[in-house]
Amino acid sequence: MTRRCVAVLVLLFLLVPLAARADGLASALARLEPFARRGMEEWKVPGMAVAVVRGGKVAWAKGFGTRRAGADLPVTPDTIFQVGSTTKAFTVAVMATLVDEGVIDWDDRVAPLFPDFALADPWVTREFLVHDLFAQHSGMPPYAGDLQFLLGHGRDHVVESMRHIAPASSFRDQFAYVNNLFVAGGMLEELVADKPWETLMQERLLTPLGMTRSSLDEAGLTGAANGASLHVLVKGEAVPLAPGSLLLGWPYVAGPAGGLNSSALDMARWVAAQLGDGQLDGRRVFSEASAAYMRTPRTPLMMGPHHAAYCQGWMRTELPRTDVVWHNGGTSGVCAFVGFSPALDAGIVVLTNLGHHKLADAVGLQFFDLLSGNDGADWLAGFRPAGEEPAPAEPAAPAEPGLAPDRYAGTYDNPVLGPLTAREEGGGLVVRLGEDGRVAILLRREAGHAFVGDWPDIDPDDPAVHFDFQVDGQGAVTGVIFREYNDDGCGEFTRR
Repeated sequence: MTRRCVAVLVLLFLLVPLAARADGLASALARLEPFARRGMEEWKVPGMAVAVVRGGKVAWAKGFGTRRAGADLPVTPDTIFQVGSTTKAFTVAVMATLVDEGVIDWDDRVAPLFPDFALADPWVTREFLVHDLFAQHSGMPPYAGDLQFLLGHGRDHVVESMRHIAPASSFRDQFAYVNNLFVAGGMLEELVADKPWETLMQERLLTPLGMTRSSLDEAGLTGAANGASLHVLVKGEAVPLAPGSLLLGWPYVAGPAGGLNSSALDMARWVAAQLGDGQLDGRRVFSEASAAYMRTPRTPLMMGPHHAAYCQGWMRTELPRTDVVWHNGGTSGVCAFVGFSPALDAGIVVLTNLGHHKLADAVGLQFFDLLSGNDGADWLAGFRPAGEEPAPAEPAAPAEPGLAPDRYAGTYDNPVLGPLTAREEGGGLVVRLGEDGRVAILLRREAGHAFVGDWPDIDPDDPAVHFDFQVDGQGAVTGVIFREYNDDGCGEFTRR
């Protein structure tokens, strides 16, 4: 056989897999698009942007629906959204760049580097390592203290309050998702690098990755010409959040846990860098060793029938025919999904402008099942549709009658959520919470010492929140429990 024939055969051998890969991607996308449109109708999502990465490049990108419900403002792949907790992987990657430089190590103890860091258990505080900040196995209750972000408490307060949160499990024993430790991780990065977290994000990730449309504050979303309005469901219809809404601004308080704005195309560059093990367009952003470290399983869990684990700002899930590294993101008005499969050399970004649904996750995971040949998957059927929320907490049933409103007036302290004040106003009772009393709620008596009110701008489909005042045997009011936010034990206030 001649040398030329050999060369032709080698070329054909290389081209056949490439053609098969292209055909497989085209087939997966042909089925994914109607799947996504069906999901938008089912979950009443106004708009969505999707970008698919293959071979280090954007292979497909498309916008669906509108940026603002009721308006002719088409979503494009460049439309800006909040991306929620998909920010966490960026915060971990900032730490990876510091590890690469030898400034810090994953196995360093946190407390000597961060004197304000403390958890409820002194032993856990002493033994807490840098990688524990990002592995979701702290022992704190799930979502511990998250209401702080909505109340406007700053990052210093969020970190200081962690010492007052009682553990719900043993350290490193089980998965429990929290946001406050990523805030602490971002603050640790600031301490060792002597720069704000936002600056580190820009200098070490966003600029080197060419993510020119991404930003880290509210103005970056609301001031964007092609920015998505964020929506909540009210009586089954998507309603945009107004500028200045509490629901719009809290992710930027959370910052390292969820404060990034970006587009599908910008996030596609982030996915391409992950598939490149930290390298994009010939530029190395973090080392190959760090890339492997960040996606190594740390905390096992089950995701329905699938084995999964939390890594470092990423989840890793075993689908029937491939492993997927991914993270979702949810703010009050956004749901997002970012994931990639090294084995398939493919990734996907899904951004939507409605909160509290599973469409982004469904589209993302469906893509990997389709691309890997698992044609029987139906992630829309696997996730519960919006509206089927758990039943509300049962109302308190105090044995004794209630007191006059002025008897409940006073200041009540909580080391995590800050002070709550109750005042008689116009014959009724008003409570105020948050920085400078930013949240005011007019209460009406539910029964005895239990009151209910409508918390403005929060969960408009079911705005009722409950406050159960505690009264001792002598008729003195000693405290109040914020019923909806006491699952983590942080909703109890003591009268000052």
